[in-house]
Amino acid sequence: MKSTCVVLPLAFSFLLLSSPSSAHNKTHKSSSSSSSSSSLRSSYKGCFSNVYAFGDSYTDTGNAHFLGTLPSFTGSKNSPYSTNRLCDGRLVVDFLCDALALPPLPPYKATTTLNSTSGVNFALAGSTTLSRDFFANYKFGDFPLWKDVPLSIQTQIDWFNRFHTGIECKGKDADACRAKMKNTLFWIGEIGVSDYAINIGSSVSARYLTEKTVTNVCKLIQTLLDNGATYIVVQGLPPVGCFPLAVSACPVVQMSKAGCDVIVNSAIMIHNEILEKNLEKFQKRYPDRTIIYADFWNAYLTVLMNPPKFGFEDPFKACCGAGGGKYNFKSHSLCGSPGTSTCKDPSKYISWDGIHLTEAMYKQVADLFLNQGFCRPSFDQMVKNKSGI
Repeated sequence: MKSTCVVLPLAFSFLLLSSPSSAHNKTHKSSSSSSSSSSLRSSYKGCFSNVYAFGDSYTDTGNAHFLGTLPSFTGSKNSPYSTNRLCDGRLVVDFLCDALALPPLPPYKATTTLNSTSGVNFALAGSTTLSRDFFANYKFGDFPLWKDVPLSIQTQIDWFNRFHTGIECKGKDADACRAKMKNTLFWIGEIGVSDYAINIGSSVSARYLTEKTVTNVCKLIQTLLDNGATYIVVQGLPPVGCFPLAVSACPVVQMSKAGCDVIVNSAIMIHNEILEKNLEKFQKRYPDRTIIYADFWNAYLTVLMNPPKFGFEDPFKACCGAGGGKYNFKSHSLCGSPGTSTCKDPSKYISWDGIHLTEAMYKQVADLFLNQGFCRPSFDQMVKNKSGI
């Protein structure tokens, strides 16, 4: 039986600012000018029966916590990690589930309490697209956020394959399993920031890095398609060069007028362009599926270029960190470690700890994705296609 999808308009408005990026700026139907606004925010209740999520710390709701790969200071009283998220609250995937009227996604590694009725979160904080062997061969020795070299995207592929065959489709015939996949939303949160962050200042070329990272993301997408995924949303990367992580170490000659690291952002832009082109190829090869790109780059810049319109006061400073000053960020004194402190009101900050975003920023990004046309095709159009409207 076809599920009933209810799109409920609720009073909610945001003024949108077009992104200043000419190299990666595409027209959004709902934000054609800087003065445009929207008075609608939609609830997509009943549109999908469950969600499977993938990605890194921007999407992980507890897998790294259960694996014990986060550093020992995560239990600090200054840290919000009791939620098992590297944030002061909810992530984009949490707001997505709210919009779908689904409960928060349980992390895959919560094996003793896993209730997969409404979906599973396979995302793993610190996850890279490149293999552990790659980092070992290049002898990268500095992983300040993790106890060891982070696990790669292959770990999430392995988890999904085990879950899909051993739990999700166990005892079901092929048709029943495919029917479940057709009512599932596959959300691939951004993944690749760790690769670029670790490679800052290394001898690895940006071109090689972008090609390898996108290739490995596409490997995940292909795995999902092979297993019957019908609706897939893939996030691009945000402008990491605007994060305290990058700008705090950025030479003046390498900084843009907006205050971002030009070199890091150039690599990110190339990554996003290659990724989106690959998604278009997937869509042509699988015309009966819906594969959309969530434009994290322009969503982030839309907020960054006009913070007051979105309720933010300090666009670059980390809420939780050490050192004070313009960025309040030290790579070896991350949020929760001795000597760090947390701002009084995280909702006024875009950056939580210099690497991750605040709940307030994730909320804005989620709204831009789901309701303001920052998905291509739009999220609303995907829902309409699924409902046969």
